[in-house]
Amino acid sequence: MLRAVAAILVCLFALLLSYALWTVYENTLTAAALDQGSLSNAKPSSRPELSPTAARALEAYGGEAIWKAATAVDSEVTVGGLLFQLKGINIPPHARITVDVQRPHTVITPMDTSGDVGVLDGFSVMIVAPDGRIIEQRADAREHLQNASVTDKWDRLNLLYFLGYAFWGYYTLPYQLTRSAIEWTELRDGLLQADFGTNLPVHSRIQRFWFDRKTGLLKRNDYTPVAATPSAQVANVVFEHGESNGIRYTSKRRVKLTPQQYGWVLPVPDFITIDVEMWRLR
Repeated sequence: MLRAVAAILVCLFALLLSYALWTVYENTLTAAALDQGSLSNAKPSSRPELSPTAARALEAYGGEAIWKAATAVDSEVTVGGLLFQLKGINIPPHARITVDVQRPHTVITPMDTSGDVGVLDGFSVMIVAPDGRIIEQRADAREHLQNASVTDKWDRLNLLYFLGYAFWGYYTLPYQLTRSAIEWTELRDGLLQADFGTNLPVHSRIQRFWFDRKTGLLKRNDYTPVAATPSAQVANVVFEHGESNGIRYTSKRRVKLTPQQYGWVLPVPDFITIDVEMWRLR
């Protein structure tokens, strides 16, 4: 009996030690690692002048001229993760997602096994049948968030709103760096804070973005996923980039829980997983 208890305790200790080492690795040797340094008292930058970090990031993703001329992003993507299980909603295992570059407009095909199409336009959402009939719609998705807790169940329109605005934001970040409606502040080299105001559909009004100080590529984006629950803090970590026609894009993201805002991430579970198989700017 004593040997069995001792064996269990040894196993538990080994598991805890492994998890601790994994946490250290995740937060020091991957893209989740935070650059050290004090925050500056910088004021928000005003257009047409970009901060050094914003200018470097914009150039890393193709440059301002390309994004100013772009109209849309087409993609094929696989999404998963714990969040959707907690919300009790089936997500499309593989979908085509198209976003408008210059305004919050997203089309997701399909939304489910029925082949229905989801459309986000600003704060409004609608689900359209393959024959073009509007099945469901909601004029302002913010009025029906079902987000009191992370286990509050979503309907299809909640899911559509979340995925629609999220992918619009992920795909068009380079263009958003140039938008006068968004207040960007360089907190230190490689770290930007955005104030999106109240007129754009986003995860949360205030967000932080960490960029590689050499390449300018995005490493991590921290926010509160208000549409899911305002009580959670997460880090959207970029593990891989792809390239399409010479334009870099984030191809593998893992959204991790952060016990403390802007702090270390928990290595598991993955709150959301995003794998982009095809991406094209046009």
